[in-house]
Amino acid sequence: MNISVYKPSIKRKEMDAVLNCMVSDRIGFGKSASQLVKDLSDYLGLKGGHAFKEYYRAIKTAVNGLGLEKGDAVIVSALAPNLYVMVLEEAGLEPLIADVDQDSSLIDIELIESAAEDAKAIIVNYEMGFVPDMERISETGLTVIEDISMALGARIEENKAGTFSRFTVINMDEDGLITTGGGAAVLASSRKDVSILNEIANGFHPSVFLPDMNASLGIVQLKHLEEYLESRDEIADIFTKSLMRSKHKKLIQKDEAVNVNYSFPVVLETGIHEVSAYARKKNVLTESAFSGSVAAYSEEVQSNCPNAKKLLMRCVNFPLYPMLGKSNIAVISRVLSSLP
Repeated sequence: MNISVYKPSIKRKEMDAVLNCMVSDRIGFGKSASQLVKDLSDYLGLKGGHAFKEYYRAIKTAVNGLGLEKGDAVIVSALAPNLYVMVLEEAGLEPLIADVDQDSSLIDIELIESAAEDAKAIIVNYEMGFVPDMERISETGLTVIEDISMALGARIEENKAGTFSRFTVINMDEDGLITTGGGAAVLASSRKDVSILNEIANGFHPSVFLPDMNASLGIVQLKHLEEYLESRDEIADIFTKSLMRSKHKKLIQKDEAVNVNYSFPVVLETGIHEVSAYARKKNVLTESAFSGSVAAYSEEVQSNCPNAKKLLMRCVNFPLYPMLGKSNIAVISRVLSSLP
């Protein structure tokens, strides 16, 4: 049996929570969805927000909440999800695409600083769970949206990722650090911005909000997040030692921030196809790490952002999640140590 790239950490206690929700007839949006938003806000130290069925809706709500004028520019990483460019353009805003640091995949901080005068805001994605220099980004004076979908639980000293912005977006699809079986949340750092989100959300049909049945799964998962993150760290240590026997390298956290091991991204000396084919023969599935990024959808961006292009062409994700099990961890370790 193949080892999948992603697998949600769903155990009996999570399923029991969903079943209890179904038995109580609370399947649609209601109490559990509101509780999940509160739990996420309490965990991060934020003030509240909303949970939706779609990642797109959460991004759109955050962007609209900034109150920017048509034509205003927003800085976006070349390796951010392409959904961000789609939402910005739909809002009449101008995406300014910035290249990345080739060792971490994070947006290049010096490019942010040089472009800050021409922009009103910035989308900060914690790519592959790595933590950007939020202190320097904050010093630019740009309005910030953080997307911590891959870094829920990451820290910068005593501050959690997601606490440096007006709005924070968290994707909770099946490949998320916590999953609701699809959906996303947008949270605000101030009461004023919660009111702005409420005003926007009041214009939505109830069907766009996250159902209680899905939210109940996320509530239980969030309670065990720290346990899951610790497990991911232990597996990452094993994989890192194995990879050191090969000619390839992994993306790294460059400073003392505590990143999250969302997956195991390997930067290859050879092409993705050869390595992926080799791993598949050993029943280990892989995935191009940035196949859904801005750069993946634009040759112009690839031309202007050489580091992003390199990672698009050479960075592959190997499976790393708490539900792997010892035997699968051993299989992946052997593959990593013997990659062509």
